[in-house]
Amino acid sequence: MIMMKSLQKLLVASALACGVFTTSYVSAQETPNPETMASVMVVDYAGIMREASAMQDVKKQIRERQVTYQQDIETRQQALREEEKQLAQQRTLLAADVYQEKQKQFQQKVAAFQKFAQGRSRVLDQALAESQATFQKALNDVIAGLAEERRATLVLHQAQVIIFANAMNASKEVFDRINKKVPTIKVEFKEGS
Repeated sequence: MIMMKSLQKLLVASALACGVFTTSYVSAQETPNPETMASVMVVDYAGIMREASAMQDVKKQIRERQVTYQQDIETRQQALREEEKQLAQQRTLLAADVYQEKQKQFQQKVAAFQKFAQGRSRVLDQALAESQATFQKALNDVIAGLAEERRATLVLHQAQVIIFANAMNASKEVFDRINKKVPTIKVEFKEGS
């Protein structure tokens, strides 16, 4: 009998404990902690980097400078071809040591030309990288500002997300704001470096 009463008390205590646990689990689900809840914002970062007016302007400036460089390079190449042709014609007319000296000087000019062409390529690459970095900083500031306005605690690149609600997509708003904030970027071509 004593054992039966102890068993009943144990079952009642267990039932109460399960009820308390279930109640607190359900109430924890009903009232989420705002500190652990994520409000998500999705941005088509790559698309904005590609299509923004400032980046279109950067690409245009770089293409124009590339055309100018290419014309200069082609002019220098043509001059080297002419010099090589004249040197080939002089081969039989000049003494061997004189010809070798002229050949050596020509090879130095070719090496200097290659260095010049590579330098122009580096100038373009550096100009693009610096312009992109400037734009990315401004874009990140715009995204951070909009995230704060929307109280978003998590911002994802659209490429990282498979499915999301349209309300989470802030791409158009970010695109419009960055185009207004940074419509163009003056590209710096550091040719002396």
